[in-house]
Amino acid sequence: MRITHQMAAQQFMQNIQRNNTAMEKLQGQISSGKKFEKISDQPSATLQGLTYRSTLSQVEQYKKNAQDGIDWSTAMDGALGNVTDVLHRVRELTVEASSDTLNENDRKNVAVEIRSLMQQVGNIANTAYGSGYLFSGTDLNTPPYQNGVLQQTNQMGKEWTIGQGISVNGKVHASSVFGFSVEGKNLFETLEGLAETLENGENPGSLLNSIDSQTDNLITQRTIVGTNQNLLELAANKLDQSQFLTKKMLSDTQDTNVAEAFTELTLQETALKAALNAGGKTMQLSLADFLR
Repeated sequence: MRITHQMAAQQFMQNIQRNNTAMEKLQGQISSGKKFEKISDQPSATLQGLTYRSTLSQVEQYKKNAQDGIDWSTAMDGALGNVTDVLHRVRELTVEASSDTLNENDRKNVAVEIRSLMQQVGNIANTAYGSGYLFSGTDLNTPPYQNGVLQQTNQMGKEWTIGQGISVNGKVHASSVFGFSVEGKNLFETLEGLAETLENGENPGSLLNSIDSQTDNLITQRTIVGTNQNLLELAANKLDQSQFLTKKMLSDTQDTNVAEAFTELTLQETALKAALNAGGKTMQLSLADFLR
């Protein structure tokens, strides 16, 4: 096939156009930081990127849930620790009041402190957390302790979803802590009975077992909280790893490798200069040059 001067010029212009298009694409990738701007550029990569974004969104929500559970567990453990300290003081006073050296007036004085401690327990029961009450379970707006009486609150503990089909239930709430029954009495009723016994000037020694049982229950509740917190912290660590890997895969799919793009752009610029130099010389050839 005979190659004419016009054909050579057209081929030259097509090559220059392809080179310019490649350079524009690389410059766009470098400036935007993305490998493609439109879905039609790389449909499969776009779809994969959407999948990674969806996964990343889920992981981030799971992380928030886990952190909320950790924060709740920390607050709950602190509150239970305060109740435990109060009961330790109650036990000290009960042992002291059980001594035969104390008279009726002395025991009545101890009863005053017992009632003060009972009020402290009530204040702890109504500990605020977030937009509700720490011990109210899912019934956040109902204070567990009102007018000296433990209220009936939702016995469903808070729950946090930390993965597909994976959740952690707090299990600890007002009923499990303050409503724990010892000889038919909850914690407040146990303290009320102790205070009345002392106010009557009677020996409270027989109530020590009830106080110890209530304290043991608090320890059990704290163990549950601690176990849940460990699970949530472990989940949070795994979610951190999952988030990192998902972000990396998303970046590999859609983000520009700037170093590679600059290298390719330099090569394209070099090729363009060489093509322009060679094309300039070719376009200057005369008909006589072709006939030689």
